[in-house]
Amino acid sequence: MSLGATLCPQEEKIWGGECVAPVTEDRRLVGSTKEPADERRARLTKQIGLVIMGSMGHFSLGATLTWPSPALSDMATNNATLVGTQMVLSTAEMDMTGSLVSLGSLLGSWVCGWIVTRLGRLRALQMIIVPFLLGWLANAFAPNPLVLLIARFVLGMACGASSVAGTLYVIELADASVRGMMASIPTLGIVLGGLYTVGLGYVLEWHYLALVCSLPPIMFFVCTFCLPDSPSFLVVKGSPEKALKILRKLRGPYADIGSEVADLEKRNQATSGGWRALLKRYIVMRMAVIDILFFLQQFCGNYVFMVHTSRVLQASGVRWDPDMVTVIVGVVRVLGTLVAFVLIDRTGRRYCLVLSHAINSSALVILGIYVHLAEASQSEDDTYSRLSWIPLTCVLVVMFAINMGAHPVPFILCAEYFPTNIRGQASSLCYIFGTVFAFMGLQLYSPMQETLSQAGLYWFYSAISCLGVIFTFLVVEETSRKAVG
Repeated sequence: MSLGATLCPQEEKIWGGECVAPVTEDRRLVGSTKEPADERRARLTKQIGLVIMGSMGHFSLGATLTWPSPALSDMATNNATLVGTQMVLSTAEMDMTGSLVSLGSLLGSWVCGWIVTRLGRLRALQMIIVPFLLGWLANAFAPNPLVLLIARFVLGMACGASSVAGTLYVIELADASVRGMMASIPTLGIVLGGLYTVGLGYVLEWHYLALVCSLPPIMFFVCTFCLPDSPSFLVVKGSPEKALKILRKLRGPYADIGSEVADLEKRNQATSGGWRALLKRYIVMRMAVIDILFFLQQFCGNYVFMVHTSRVLQASGVRWDPDMVTVIVGVVRVLGTLVAFVLIDRTGRRYCLVLSHAINSSALVILGIYVHLAEASQSEDDTYSRLSWIPLTCVLVVMFAINMGAHPVPFILCAEYFPTNIRGQASSLCYIFGTVFAFMGLQLYSPMQETLSQAGLYWFYSAISCLGVIFTFLVVEETSRKAVG
C-alpha cells in the first residue's frame, strides 16, 4: 500500500497522489449544492480571469480582422508611408487586405493543430507572439502594396493559430456548467479587438494604427506565464497528477475531480489519437457539420460586414462619417456578444444559432429592398437620402445578430464535438475549411456585388441564413452542460 493510500480515509481512494472522495448525489460536479454560492462566485471569477488572459490572442485577432476598415478609409486621403513612398491599392488589393488574412489562417491553423497536440495548448499560445509582431511591424513599415499584403498574410497565420489554440484552451479550462459562457469570451475578445482598432483608427493614421496594434500581442505573451496548462491535455499526455492539482484549483474543494479525470481517460481511450482517428465515421460526420456551420457563418455576410464595414455602408447609401459609423458598429457587436454570453448556456447553442440566423436573414431582406429601391429611384429624388437611417439600422441589426450566435457558436462546437486526444487535429482541419470559406467570402465580395447587384448580394446572404435555421434544427447537436472529454 502506498504512503498516500495509508493517509486517505477508508471511504476515499488515491488518485494521482491525492485523496478523492467517491461520487455521491450531494457531491458530484462543480456547482453542486454543497458549494456555497459566494465561494462558487469567487472561484468562477478567478476562472473568468484566466479565460480572459487566455483569450487575449483573440483580441489581437479582432484587431487584425477590422484593420482594413479604418486603414483603407484613411489611405483614400493619406496614402503616404513611414518610409516616404505612396501606398496605392487597386480594388482587388483592397479586397486582399481582408482575404489574405483568411488565407494565412489556413497555414496557421494547420501548424497550430500539430503544435497543440505535441507541445500543448499553452506553448502554442506563447508562440503566437512571433507572427503577430512580425506581421504588425511589416504592416506599419510597408513601402508598397506587396509588402503590405505579405504582412497581412503573416498576421493571418497568427490569427489561425489563435483561433485553434485559444478556443481549445478555454473549452478545456472551463466548468461544464458555464463552458458556453466562458467560450463566448474569445468572441468578445475579437469584438473588443475590432473596436480597439476602429476606435484608434478614428484618430491615428493607418501606419501608426498598425504600430499600436502590435502592443496587445506583447501583453498577451506576458500573461501566458500566469496561466496553467490545460488539464485535459495533461491527462491525455499521461500526467494525471499535474492535472489533478490544476483541476482542484479550477473546480474547487467540492468537485469530484477524480471522476472528471477518469471520464477524460475513458473517452480518450475509446478514440485513438493521431490523424488516422479522424477517418472514423462519426468523427467525419461531426467535422462535416462544423464545416457546413462555418460555410453558413461566412456566406451570411459575417466577415464582409466586419472587415469592410465602411465600404458596405457607403455602397448602401449611408453618408455618415465612415470611421464614426464603424465605431458604432463595433459597439453593437459587443452588445451582441454579451447577449450570447448570457444566453448560450441558459438556452443552448442551437437556440442561439437559430435566433441569430433568423434575425440576420430578416434584416438583410429589408436592407436589400431599400438598396434596390434607392438604386432604381430618380436622381433628383432625395427620399432615400433622407432615409439613410434604414440601411444603417439594418447593418447594426446584422452585426448584432451574427455576434449572438452565427459567429461564436461554430467555434465553440468545433472544440466541443471532439475528444481531447484528437481535438487539436480535428479543430485545425475544421478551421482550415472555415478560413477557406472566409477567404472566398471576402475575395468574392466585389465580383458577387457586380454580378448579383448590391441588393442581390444581400438577398443571397439572407437566403444562406435561412438555410442556417433549417440546418441547425435538423442536424446540429446540443452540447450545453454536457461533458466533452
